Order: sequence, then C-alpha cells, then structure tokens
Amino acid sequence: MASLPDELGMLPMFGRVPARDLRASGSLWGAVSLSPGEILWRQGEAVDQLAVVLFGELAAVVDGAEVGRVMPGEILGEASAFFAGTTRSADLVARRPTQVAVLPTPSLRTLRWQRSPVYDALLEQGLASLARRIRATDQKIACLALGGEKAPARVEPSALVRLWKALRPGGPTTEVPPLLPLLRRQPGLRDADPEMLLGIQAAFVAEPVEEGQVVFLEDEPGDAAWIVAAGAVDVLRHVRGDRAELLATLGPGDPFGINTLVERGPRTASCVAASPGWLYRIDAEAAAGLRGDARLRWREAVLASLASQIRLANASLNRAAGQTSASTGDGFKQLLRASGFLEGLPTDEAALESVSFAVTDDALRNPKNRR
Repeated sequence: MASLPDELGMLPMFGRVPARDLRASGSLWGAVSLSPGEILWRQGEAVDQLAVVLFGELAAVVDGAEVGRVMPGEILGEASAFFAGTTRSADLVARRPTQVAVLPTPSLRTLRWQRSPVYDALLEQGLASLARRIRATDQKIACLALGGEKAPARVEPSALVRLWKALRPGGPTTEVPPLLPLLRRQPGLRDADPEMLLGIQAAFVAEPVEEGQVVFLEDEPGDAAWIVAAGAVDVLRHVRGDRAELLATLGPGDPFGINTLVERGPRTASCVAASPGWLYRIDAEAAAGLRGDARLRWREAVLASLASQIRLANASLNRAAGQTSASTGDGFKQLLRASGFLEGLPTDEAALESVSFAVTDDALRNPKNRR
C-alpha cells in the first residue's frame, strides 16, 4: 500500500516536487476517510487546514444549494488557508467514498519556513485555482448582466478611442512617484522586508499615460499587470453594441490586470486613463524571472489580490441575485461592479483591508514564530 507522500506524488500538482521533499513533509500531513454524506468542513467554520482529494468526490454546498464538485487531484481551501482570520465559504460533503490528505495551517507555515518545494507547489496550485475561479465568475456575471444574451463582440481600438478619448490630451506634468510605498499597500506585502521589495521593484517599469489613453481593451489577451502610481484609471465593460459602463475608477496604489500574470487569457474589462498620470507595469515574463524571497512574496501577494478580488466580486454577485431583475436597477449595477473587481482592485475597500496574510517575514526568519 502506497504511503501518503507517495500518493501525493502521483498528483499532477506535485509532479515537479522531488520525492525526497514529499517524504520529508509526510509527518505534517494527515488522511481523512469519508463515507457518502459525511461532511469534511462546514460553512462558517474557522479555517485551520487545507486539503487535497486523493480519491472520491466532494460537493461544495452553500446555504443548502450545491455550487460545485471537487474531484481527485484538486485542492480544497486554497483561497483561505494562506490567510489569517478567514472562514469556510461552503460545506464540503462526500458524494461517494472519499479520502483526502489534510495539511493544518501551522504545517503550511512550517513548509514555508523550510523553503519546501511542497509549499511552492501548493501556492502555485492556489494561484491557478483562483485564476480559474475568476474566469468562471466573470462568465456568470456577463451572462446575468446581459440578460442571458451573448456577450458583445470585441470593440476595435479605434471605436473605443472615439468613445473614451479625452479632449485634453497630454501626459503627466509631474515626476513618477516612488514605487516602494505603493508596493507596501498591496495585500501580502505590507510587512515585507525592504530588501525583498527592492527585488520586486526591479521587475516593474514606469509608464506615463495621457488622459483617455487605452491601457488595454476588453477581450484582448493579457500578459501584464499594473499599479496606478499617479492619476486615475477607469475600468469599463462593454454592455451592448458600442455602449460601455463605468465599473470603477482606480487611484494611486490600486493594481489591475493581476489575473493574467497567473493564467493568460482575455481581459474581462477595458482600462482607460481617466487623467494624465503614471503607471508601473510588470510583465508576466518579468514576474516569472523573480528569484528567492522576492519571488515568494510576490506570488503570495498575487494570491492575496486574487482572493480579495473574488471575495469582492462574489459579495456583489450575491447582492445582485436578490434583485427582481438582474439586467436593470441596482442588481445590474452590482453585477457590473463585481465584474470590475475581477480586473481592477481598489485598495480602500473594507474587504481588501481585512485580508491578513498568515505568514510574515519574521516567521520566515525565526522558526519560533511559526505557530
């Protein structure tokens, strides 16, 4: 009979993890067997572990309604186990005989402190899972917001420029603000070591923008993200024909386009400079080139941003679901707002402020602080 580390080693997410590292992590894991109908976690419980399905099938149930299935090889709790003070968003109920490998959150922090490739694999899987969830949420929002109609065709740049190009062109008249204070405003980087931040800073490039300048268009392929340094950026979504709705206006410190650093795909909205200003851009290639502590903390910061975006979007989506008509009135506005959260993330939102990363650099340096 295969040991638990050997079973984990057969899963795609751990395909690049050396067998010796999986075996070394064996004492940190536990196995839970479930009969049909048994509950692994309950909605509203405090998060104290993540899990990986070894075999079987689990249903995610929210307020009594099934919202999805979790199959062998998939990770559970990846959106919350990395963060402090979070609660379960759903019941997880076995639909047939099921076994999962569970990792308590203190053990997750131990793996991080050890610089274990197992932690890197779990972080990578968490990023990929959240990116896919954001895509799925955006498709649901688009369907509801358009009253079930097919999403509008991509508008060519010339048409969008005619819609949104300002009458007062011109670039910023001030120097670009420093990046480090803006990085410290990002979830997951607020307590980062200064040397780490310098490593992350080196991956960014400052870009001036004119009022009305299109940063990117909805449905364009994406491979970069930005942080607003000065000025403002409007997040817009096409609704019908050449009409668009303003979803959000981002200001200094606000990131946008983060999702495509994890999973390249079409942009979910258009972003247009609302005033002359400065942006800091990081390409997917530059992000992938980060090394050591800078790479670790940046990937954790992206995970925190994605988790914040999906949380804000789901809250708006749930509020919109209570409206009598999703295509008109407040319900429609909530859906559009949710869509905006999937492309841009205002950092002054209360939900974003509540994100507290569970592992700090102090814990990284000092094993006594791993609890």
